[in-house]
Amino acid sequence: MMPSHSELVTSKPVRLVIAEGHEIVLLGLERFLSSLEDFTVVGTATDCPGSLAAIRAHRPDVAILDIRLPAESGLEVAGAIMREGLPTRIVLVGETINDRESLEALRLGIHGILLKEMAPRLLVQCIRKVHAGGHWVEQESLRRTVEQLLREEVSPRPASPPLTLAEVRIAGVVAQGARNKEIADHLGVCESTIKNHLHNIYTKLNLSSRGELARWYRTVARPNGSPSDTHSSRISRTTPESRSMDAYVAAPASGVGDRSANGHR
Repeated sequence: MMPSHSELVTSKPVRLVIAEGHEIVLLGLERFLSSLEDFTVVGTATDCPGSLAAIRAHRPDVAILDIRLPAESGLEVAGAIMREGLPTRIVLVGETINDRESLEALRLGIHGILLKEMAPRLLVQCIRKVHAGGHWVEQESLRRTVEQLLREEVSPRPASPPLTLAEVRIAGVVAQGARNKEIADHLGVCESTIKNHLHNIYTKLNLSSRGELARWYRTVARPNGSPSDTHSSRISRTTPESRSMDAYVAAPASGVGDRSANGHR
């Protein structure tokens, strides 16, 4: 459905980057939004690395992010945009958005949240409102998120299942920004091994993203910023063949703790 003539049309086209995991949906969004005179699509992507590259290269006014990009979450892209201080405003879209994802989106400061089942005209209105400096949150998602926040305020949190020493130190590496492939390459293990460790950590802690894991590590695992933070965030420069996972998690080293994160599970 095309937007009505009564809807606001800006004098200068709003520059958009669209990140959508399904190419046929991406093509439809690109054609629809490009058909509107106040929008111009400057970049598209189907995964998180491509999304970040397009946003960094084009610095669009608004980025439309699929919350479930292949292998990773649109929340990871949003978190990176926020950390880097890019001027792009963010609209998060998904077939479904659960309570935890809504809560994380609000904590990150994402500007718009919209379900894909909504009418196309609502997406147009959402983009225009977000571009104008406002916020747009689908009402049901907002209601559930506020209820979840209230429950967290009044209910004590149950103790999390304990992580192993290896898992705590892997969490520290991830919290410092190392990507799965970087960790795997330096340890001489498959990237799937790192993903399995992260899956176990997320399951034990009931987390869903690297951003949540970083927050947990800073506030729970190392609330006082002890020296072991630095140790756990570094990767040795020795050859991958010379180190195993056990050797890595048991010893401090030097490496890539300051690199930005693009990987997930």
